[in-house]
Amino acid sequence: MNKNFLLLAFLFLMNVFAAAQDAKDSTSSSNLFNITGKIESDKEIKLANIPVRIFNDTKSYKINSDENGYYAVNAEPGIYTVAVNYPGFSSYEYKNFSIKIGETKTLDIVLIEKIVTTDEIEVEGIFRQRQEDLRTSLYNFKPQNVKILPGAVEDVLRSLQSLPGVTTPNDFTSQLVIRGSGPDQNLIVMDDVEIFNPYRLYGLVSMFNPETLSDITLITGGFPAKYGDRLSAVLDVLNKEGDTKNSLKGIINTSITNANVIINGKNPLKLPGSWLISSRRTYYDLIIGPFAKKAGLITEDSSFPSFRDLQFKFALGPFKKNKFIVNGVFSKDGVDIIPGPDNKQADSVAVTDVTKNDMLALAWHYAPNQKFISRTTLSWYRNSGDNDFSSELLDPLIDNENYSPEQRDSLRQIGALLGLEFDSKYVFRKYSVGNKSVLINKKSEQEFGGGVDIVRTDLSYNLKVDDKLRAFFNNFPAASAFQDNFQLQGEDNVRAYLYGQSMFKISKKLFIQPSLRFDYFQIIKTPYIAPRLNIGYALNPLTTFRTSAGVYFQSPGLEKLVDGRTFYDLKGADEKGLKAESAIHFIAGVDRWINNEWLAKAEGYYKKFDNLLEQEKLTGYRYKYSLEDPSNNDPVYVKDYANWIRSGEKLPYDSLTTNPVNSGSGNAYGFEISLEKKYVNSNSKLYGWINYSLSFSNREKYGINNPYRFDQRHIANIVLNYRVNNWLELGTRWSYATNFPITTPVGITPRIVGDSIAVNPLTQEVIFNLDYGDQTNVYKDKKPAYHRLDFRATAYADFWSSNWAFYLDVINVYNRKNVLGYDYYLDEDLNVKRKVIGMFPVLPTIGINVKF
Repeated sequence: MNKNFLLLAFLFLMNVFAAAQDAKDSTSSSNLFNITGKIESDKEIKLANIPVRIFNDTKSYKINSDENGYYAVNAEPGIYTVAVNYPGFSSYEYKNFSIKIGETKTLDIVLIEKIVTTDEIEVEGIFRQRQEDLRTSLYNFKPQNVKILPGAVEDVLRSLQSLPGVTTPNDFTSQLVIRGSGPDQNLIVMDDVEIFNPYRLYGLVSMFNPETLSDITLITGGFPAKYGDRLSAVLDVLNKEGDTKNSLKGIINTSITNANVIINGKNPLKLPGSWLISSRRTYYDLIIGPFAKKAGLITEDSSFPSFRDLQFKFALGPFKKNKFIVNGVFSKDGVDIIPGPDNKQADSVAVTDVTKNDMLALAWHYAPNQKFISRTTLSWYRNSGDNDFSSELLDPLIDNENYSPEQRDSLRQIGALLGLEFDSKYVFRKYSVGNKSVLINKKSEQEFGGGVDIVRTDLSYNLKVDDKLRAFFNNFPAASAFQDNFQLQGEDNVRAYLYGQSMFKISKKLFIQPSLRFDYFQIIKTPYIAPRLNIGYALNPLTTFRTSAGVYFQSPGLEKLVDGRTFYDLKGADEKGLKAESAIHFIAGVDRWINNEWLAKAEGYYKKFDNLLEQEKLTGYRYKYSLEDPSNNDPVYVKDYANWIRSGEKLPYDSLTTNPVNSGSGNAYGFEISLEKKYVNSNSKLYGWINYSLSFSNREKYGINNPYRFDQRHIANIVLNYRVNNWLELGTRWSYATNFPITTPVGITPRIVGDSIAVNPLTQEVIFNLDYGDQTNVYKDKKPAYHRLDFRATAYADFWSSNWAFYLDVINVYNRKNVLGYDYYLDEDLNVKRKVIGMFPVLPTIGINVKF
């Protein structure tokens, strides 16, 4: 604690020093200020007659550079934006340029040369990270790229999977696996509100609507102190405000699977501000459902998965120093499937599920002067689910072919159909209030804030498993942790945090940013302090080196189960002595603007994990059966119950429970390189990016080190778009990865029901389970490499006073059968066979987008 106190004292003294220095500089009695500087190209050529605009909300100054490239202007005290727009060069913008009483400041401007174009095509602004912005592993993804990226189905999370170090567990989910960490270790924020469940259609797509977003920022490591309670990465998205010039504007986007409608405009009654409303709906239940019902695969009262949502954003202001924003998202996912009489599969599964995801937030933006900006957000968030699942599952080791109803009855008679019923209800509700403030001084910039979350959890589930299926589950040590019923009602837990960070400009090239975060997690009744440090060095105006190191904590929480896919009984977590999971990040990287279009980046990282939650391992006892003659491998002999001998006493074995313990640790490290060509004007016919990631990820628990389940050695992405002419654009995306590790069976073992070997009642032959070996065999093998080519063609047109886009998108053009997993079964000779479970086949989609 002494070290933490010293660090806090250090930050306080640095802020006092900066404030004292500013006070010293403000003693001059002059009422005007000189801003001077020179303007050069990136080739160090002095540029004459270049217009410079210096402005804020109330003042604006314009001046041109002289024949030697120098400019000078007098301005009143305040904080300004300095902007230069000149044909033949990329746009230049410097925000938060502060001028105080009695000082003269110098700002040299470097313009990057570009290809001159006379074609009047609107191009969205290009994000360029300022050299004094010390965030490492930062990627700003344009919403426009989400809408045109091949194979991403216009989904934000799927689009981000084309960035360095970012992948996904499989094609059927939009979850993000970032730098060897699990999806539950990612923080997802929308308009300053943390989102627990950002998915729709059970993970197939995300909640984010690219048509309503203004900013998408992904930080894959070393994130700032304002973010917390996660170990890996941060996705921070911002919804745009409505049009402030027109009373009504709109966008309609429709495809064969979904529709998206957005309307927006300026506020009525001459109120300053704007409004925006959007609604989305999928068609799976309307298109696929009737075919399935007609074929008799499901009953008439069944429905396929679908989702619909309503989103809005109302902005009021600015009113002098204040602005108010109201955000809302209300969504519902649903499915109701009951097998029909013509179902040819032996299995029979009935599912009813409704999931809701709602958010409402009120934000107050306050700027009393040009040096101070504050944002306060009050929010309510609720994620709930109610589902019922009942099934008769075919014994997993029987080869599953088409069965008639009569054959299905025979399977039931011999015990080959195993019963499973499950129902659950959950509600995660969060009330939050938080503040983020920025104070800008002459040679430093401070950001600080804090907040409180009250997370209420209601969770219950009931699981009914017949004895034969339970015996099958017992073959997997982790499966026993899911066989208990669970009830948790009305538990509130508080999360509170404070943070502060200061960016100091040591010289024109060197920047340093110490920061500190304090967290208190009521669920374990423990406070945590996390120091972090970022350093940046500008090698030249186009090349920046950044490095960061920091400590991160993640509290235990049932709300993290959505992504974790592992259930823990967290009742009485403090009494169990649980700790927060922790990680330490070390990151170093360099980025280089080759010219205004080309950006190259390289970055290395190392993450060390400690106190990771794992299921408690207990020692159980059971009888073990072995062949009387182990050397006899004749299937007839092995199948005969009489040839198996039970041990004289019960022997120990490992069994896992739902009780969590901090027994895990591990690391993840790697290296990433990327090259991106920006679309800056109509002459940029070809644009896109190429990246490659080399990564290693391991986990250790109970003294055994294994590859992490998301360990993926090589990942490569190639994204290319080509603007053929002013109405046609073609795009392609190719992804390659060495795929994830997998645990494969090492043999077979008799299935034990109670204390006896399970026997087929008709054949009197032994029923077997697969033997997956001990902990040393976990994730020892790997699935085959994953690769996929996607294609998109977009045609643009203008008619009926609207802008139209018609597109064709094809996923997996060459129909690669990427491996999701395997179905194992036994043949007549007890050989272990397997069938590949594939991911997306070739999948075409057509759609229309219109803006009016």
